[in-house]
Amino acid sequence: MQESFHIITEPEEKYSLKYRFWQGCPTIARTRGGRLFAGWYTGGTHEPAPNHYNLLAQSDDDGRTWQEPVLIVASAPENHVRAIDIQLWTDPVGKLWLLWTCRDDNVPDIDPNHLSTWAIVCDNPDAAQLAWSKPRCLAPGFTRCQMTVLPDGRWLLPAYDWTCDRYSWSESSDQGQTFQRRHGGKKLGAFFDEGMFVSLRNGDIHLYLRSNTGNIVLSRSTDNGKTWSDGAPSGIRSPSSRHFIQRLPSGNLLLLCNNHNRERINMSAFLSEDDGATWLGPLVLDTRPYSSYPDAAVSPEGVITAVFDIERSKVGAIVQSRFTEEDIRKGRIVTPDCYCCRTLSVIPPHYSEEAYRKCQQEEEEFQHFCNQINGKE
Repeated sequence: MQESFHIITEPEEKYSLKYRFWQGCPTIARTRGGRLFAGWYTGGTHEPAPNHYNLLAQSDDDGRTWQEPVLIVASAPENHVRAIDIQLWTDPVGKLWLLWTCRDDNVPDIDPNHLSTWAIVCDNPDAAQLAWSKPRCLAPGFTRCQMTVLPDGRWLLPAYDWTCDRYSWSESSDQGQTFQRRHGGKKLGAFFDEGMFVSLRNGDIHLYLRSNTGNIVLSRSTDNGKTWSDGAPSGIRSPSSRHFIQRLPSGNLLLLCNNHNRERINMSAFLSEDDGATWLGPLVLDTRPYSSYPDAAVSPEGVITAVFDIERSKVGAIVQSRFTEEDIRKGRIVTPDCYCCRTLSVIPPHYSEEAYRKCQQEEEEFQHFCNQINGKE
């Protein structure tokens, strides 16, 4: 896919909170200097829409206050290309990667070429003035999870393909300069895979994936990623929604997910001290319904800052929590300066009827175009 989107480093007023009708799918990253970045996507009246955009927010006081937006990755509706689902990641040398998925609506949904993962990189994300690389296409597929670095230095980019019956991702052996496509085991109950990798102490690699089975699905490799088992229930209950799993500085594993097998409710944190064989907790971060898409950043001292959304269209809240391993073990916040479900951003209860009607008209034209491409009209 050719470059077809807009990178805006000085966002106009139209990208401010008061002009948003929905927002969700957040992500978060921490720099070596302790600065926090969060991102989410919005634009139009709902999902999907031709005017989606990704925004970047910045906090220099550990998440107490946020400046947003400081950067926008916007769709190119004139070319029928959407910029969706931002994902932040800090690499091993401290560079900040801002990734997003480009969806080319000129191509039918059944064609894997309609999705690709792009990125811009900031070499010094603690600088007063941020400088970004040129946009670059990393791989085909849809990315909505952080990359994982294996002990041998390989980077695994979970850019999945929803047109394929096998799990897919891309791999880099040169610190992200190039990526090669990889395929694993057969899918189980999946459409949006949204997988995350974990390298175990015994050398195995586990891939935890979203499914509609009431469980997070697990695929395993015992030969350093050469071959993979087919997807199977992991025993961790979860609705069909994104989860988050990552190794902490202590060596333990953190898991964020809805603690329910069907509903997006009870967003919770779990801790494993035995590489995922058993899980401690939960620490319930939010009991409200329609909580989804958790992501987390961890300080060198092990303080976890997590974000997720609440009812993207009706409430439109981006929520953050701050906690430690001990809070998960206790099942409640016991650490000073930690908290659950603090609002980072929420859409206003009022909006311009004129702007809303304009968006609706654009979306009707967009839907008509997509239906024609996909043979539905």
